[in-house]
Amino acid sequence: MITNQISYIAVWSKDLTINRGIFANLLGIPIVYEDENVVVFQTEGTQLVLQRATEADANLDGTIQFGFEVDDLDSVTQVLENAGQVISVNREQLELNQRVTILKLASGQSVEFIGK
Repeated sequence: MITNQISYIAVWSKDLTINRGIFANLLGIPIVYEDENVVVFQTEGTQLVLQRATEADANLDGTIQFGFEVDDLDSVTQVLENAGQVISVNREQLELNQRVTILKLASGQSVEFIGK
């Protein structure tokens, strides 16, 4: 159903500059993509994503989110729905012919499932 590996871990932050410096300059983790709102680092197998918490989502500052790549997004989503889990985004279309379902855990964290 899902891969046994986390695809990415995202850290939301109001100040990307400080966090970027820690991972890029102090720890030497290579950056594979960067713009004003996101910095993506490639570690072995899993990406680390620093996401800017802007005014609209300032409440996410300090939040950690993670995601899995799935073979069959419809099946995973159906299993979660049948179990009564809270789905905050249901099979939304992304770029590159991918869709996402976001599970909202009872503790408040988000888990993304990305597939076709």
